[in-house]
Amino acid sequence: MKRIVLAEDHTMIRDGMKLLLMTRPNWRVVGETGDGRLVGTLVRDTQADLLLLDLDLPGYCGIELAQQVKAQSPQTAILVVTGNQSASVVRAAVAAGVDGYLLKHEDGGELLQAISLVFCGIRYVSKVLAQALDVEPDSVPPSITAREREILVLVANGYSSQQIAEKLSVSVLTVRKHRQNLMSKLALHNVAELTAYAIRDGLARPSLAP
Repeated sequence: MKRIVLAEDHTMIRDGMKLLLMTRPNWRVVGETGDGRLVGTLVRDTQADLLLLDLDLPGYCGIELAQQVKAQSPQTAILVVTGNQSASVVRAAVAAGVDGYLLKHEDGGELLQAISLVFCGIRYVSKVLAQALDVEPDSVPPSITAREREILVLVANGYSSQQIAEKLSVSVLTVRKHRQNLMSKLALHNVAELTAYAIRDGLARPSLAP
């Protein structure tokens, strides 16, 4: 079970995020606040795995808050969810150690995928910002073979093992072996995490599907 804390001062946005997160059975919102002064304590007391952080909370500078949370709870990943597109702020957030930076105008599917990627240890930066700021996203390691990458693309786009086997003219057993090798190399544990990884690498389109 992944424990998530929401730090967002707009109640309607916070409630919407909670409803979206409830669609994932292994994620649980264990705390929420709109006050920057309470975030650190809330993260510590709940032993949160993830903090969804708005940088513009009353009572605190968002970048300083991210630094403090990382210092006191290094095991907690931080995904910034904000409307701030300032280049200097994005760079400062990345330098502060945040694990992801997502813009509020992105759709719910992208939020879910960003969270999945962060849980997999993959840094997420909104693609629009990554291109504008020349921030390199994490990518598929070079140790992955061409066939493994091909199967990764098909898995991420919803193909079953049987369909992949037919498409590539190989056995289902071979497909499963390649998939296991992929999960081992990427330190991922299931098809959902493989899909999230591939989406971040631009190999598949984000969706609301688990």
